[in-house]
Amino acid sequence: MTPRPSGRLQGDDLIGEVLRNMEEGLFRIRGKSLVPSVYRIYLNPADYEPFRYVLPFIAGEIRTALDARLAKWNRTKRRFAQTLLEKIGAGDAIEALEVVRASDSWIVEIYPDLDGKLQPGEIEVYSELGAPQKAEYGAGSLTRRIFPKAADPEPSESEPLDSAPTIATPRPDFTSAPTAAIDPVPAAPAATENDETTKPRVFAYIHYVDQQGPKTFEVAKNQMVIGRGGRSYWVDLRLETLPDVSREHCRIRRDAETGRFTIEDLSQFGTAVNGKPVGKNSAMELPPRGTISLAGVLDLKWETA
Repeated sequence: MTPRPSGRLQGDDLIGEVLRNMEEGLFRIRGKSLVPSVYRIYLNPADYEPFRYVLPFIAGEIRTALDARLAKWNRTKRRFAQTLLEKIGAGDAIEALEVVRASDSWIVEIYPDLDGKLQPGEIEVYSELGAPQKAEYGAGSLTRRIFPKAADPEPSESEPLDSAPTIATPRPDFTSAPTAAIDPVPAAPAATENDETTKPRVFAYIHYVDQQGPKTFEVAKNQMVIGRGGRSYWVDLRLETLPDVSREHCRIRRDAETGRFTIEDLSQFGTAVNGKPVGKNSAMELPPRGTISLAGVLDLKWETA
């Protein structure tokens, strides 16, 4: 995150920060140096607004600047490589490194900071060496680095393997039914896929269409969070949509005694129910059927079961 001098941000400010991030993200492997090929730029919403309608042009200019810097480095690769190796403590190496990118093309994306972390004039650039399988915006650290990791010892037969998912998944709801005592009775027949008794109770349905197409989400918990999510933002219903929708946009709660639902607005650009704003950090009761609007860019059709 880099603060800029007071005054309106210019396109050259963005280019300068991306090129600086490019140099800091260099990764050496054998006779080559990889540079990040993915750059995601975050700005304060007030700084982002003047760029909103020219984002493709600005991204194109940044890609052109990246091409020019890469070509310049490779034209003088021996002198540059020596300087770079000295920075990382390998100045005795004499082989010049070829500087390349891992992906076929540059990916440059510009977003407003919807979580209020950036002040006017500040620029935050996140970079990746290569394009990830699935983008998760606004999480991670500046220029992710890769370091060798020693192999973990094989677990013994008494130690189960721990799996570490890379994407947050919904937590199981352990509050819906207490654990029953184990009685010495004959085992029941195995449940089939169509056995309704094995499915959790569904309290409501949410129908919506995001960038991946039409979907229906079954609400089977007394509390859930809706939003775009991310590595640092766990949500139950994850939406693939515009960044106007916050990573944690709203929370829906169900009263276990009355069965009534309420919705709380956690976002910056607002949540409305049937056209009525909920209010930031406020809550209102959800009707049996209605439309939940997120930032005015995505509608969720709500209906209780």
